[in-house]
Amino acid sequence: MPTVRARVELQEYGGGGTRMTVTSRFANVEQMEQLIEMGMVEGLTLAMGQIDEILAA
Repeated sequence: MPTVRARVELQEYGGGGTRMTVTSRFANVEQMEQLIEMGMVEGLTLAMGQIDEILAA
């Protein structure tokens, strides 16, 4: 199974908001492509789309 190293940065953003930056690093292009084929992009998109609701709870 391919692995990914992720870094999450949170920064204050004007008006009291927060900017989140997620950087993913892969061992090689082949592992990145395999994870993309496995639905990583869709999974991360869905997860990130839930953050505002989770933080509001």
